[in-house]
Amino acid sequence: MGSIATFFENWAVSIWAMLVDSAFLLLVGIALAGLVHILLNEKSINRLIGGGKRASVFKAALFGVPLPLCSCSVLPVAYQLRKSGLNKGGTVAFLISTPETGVDSIMLTYSLTDPLLTIARPVTAFLTATAAGLTETMFEDKANQQQTNGSNGEDKCSCSADNAPSPRKPLAVRLWTGLKYAFTDLLSDLAPYLLFGYLLAGLVGAVLGGEMYHLPQALQSGWGGYVGAVIIGLPLYICATSSTPLAAALLAAGFSPGAMLVFMMVGPATNIASLAVVSKILKGWAMARYLLTIVLIAVLAGVATDHLYEYLGLTRFFEPASEAAATNWTHAASAAMLTFLIVYRTGQKAMRRI
Repeated sequence: MGSIATFFENWAVSIWAMLVDSAFLLLVGIALAGLVHILLNEKSINRLIGGGKRASVFKAALFGVPLPLCSCSVLPVAYQLRKSGLNKGGTVAFLISTPETGVDSIMLTYSLTDPLLTIARPVTAFLTATAAGLTETMFEDKANQQQTNGSNGEDKCSCSADNAPSPRKPLAVRLWTGLKYAFTDLLSDLAPYLLFGYLLAGLVGAVLGGEMYHLPQALQSGWGGYVGAVIIGLPLYICATSSTPLAAALLAAGFSPGAMLVFMMVGPATNIASLAVVSKILKGWAMARYLLTIVLIAVLAGVATDHLYEYLGLTRFFEPASEAAATNWTHAASAAMLTFLIVYRTGQKAMRRI
């Protein structure tokens, strides 16, 4: 009985340590995500990522990076953009870069890791999205050479029907609207996954935290770690933000920084639930190319990251919250506030379904 109580105590301590380390910057990231939502709504994205096929791929990949949308919430936006005339390559780029990272997850990555991995995450997301989008554009061009499609010009014009600018609201109103969206709609979407992510990260910390329970040597370095990250990440239903605490816990348990990056790229961009819908947007071989590119670029980025850490003489960096951080009132208050918001929004969402 005592050992069970000790296990749950270690679990709770591990969760709290993760919250103390990450809550403040995560709350800042959520607030910034709300402001991004106001600046880059669906209409403005549609207008900004237009243009030539290859140009739209780069733009879609770039504009997808800061958007706080997970692998499921990005689907209706991507579907609407596709219907509005965005080519398949641009749609693929947007579908990949958007769920792999966002303003909130970048802030959380910085709070739990270091500047190098914080930079590597959005850069890898952009490169993956661009590579997949350009690949799809190349195959689309080949298909168009074999079968002439005269409706392309009309499709491109369809998105400009509603270009009349709406009256701009005062800055204070727009800022308040963005923050309100961040801590109501956005947090309601994220809360269940954050709850799952922190609980699972705490469980990993409690089970694998002891020296005797570190990950097997085969998963701690080299290709075993990358393959393990892909196997864990592919079916897991998790968003970019909630994947970060879990990735940090896996890092503390023995994953290399490169394997952690692979997990943070593959997990949010692919899960069984969203892939069923993605297959309706990307039919046939496009779906296979979509998955293959995500995995391939993620693994290559993981290999490059580990080599860079080795070259710079850096080691694994994540450690549970120090006593100074744990007693810092800002960190502790942020952790308590985030815990309340996650539990409250998750409960609120659950009650609506009853």
